[in-house]
Amino acid sequence: MNKTIIKDDYNLLIDAVNSTNEEIFLTYQKCAVLTEEVIRNGGKVLLCGNGGSASTASHITNDFVSHMINWDRNGYPAIALTDASVLTAISNDYGYDHVFERQVNALGKKGDILWAFSTSGNSKNIILAVEEAKKKGLITVVFTGKNGGKLKGMVDCWCPVNTDDLIIAEALHLFIIHSIVKVIEADLG
Repeated sequence: MNKTIIKDDYNLLIDAVNSTNEEIFLTYQKCAVLTEEVIRNGGKVLLCGNGGSASTASHITNDFVSHMINWDRNGYPAIALTDASVLTAISNDYGYDHVFERQVNALGKKGDILWAFSTSGNSKNIILAVEEAKKKGLITVVFTGKNGGKLKGMVDCWCPVNTDDLIIAEALHLFIIHSIVKVIEADLG
């Protein structure tokens, strides 16, 4: 058994957190402000990602619709674009690259916001979803690894984490979005 993997990963996580600068924190605050404005104005949050990032999208949808720390608040409108039947139907009929694009087309409207998760920033289906969201007038946010890939220059709000390690990036995405939803909940009630 390799006894250093867990400690090494833990140290990578600590390094990524400790090296996060103020500029990155400001992007998280911008995401909270943009999302609050959408919710206040009657819009909804659409969320998408692949693999572990799909799980993150689904998880945080629960926190929007249910609650984070305020059990007495109303739910916020959010839809994870991760339903297995929808994903497999679109994949079968149009190809996997279009699984989120078609859902954004069907469900998104001007005044909504898309939260997309891609650790590489280069996922083709996320890129197409962002392009569709822009066409329809949605605000776009992407959570990526440190380099941001192609997506960083395509969105209204790029929220990187200070690592390109897949495992650490996914863990930090979940932590950060929990904090962002806590901010939204504190502000909106």
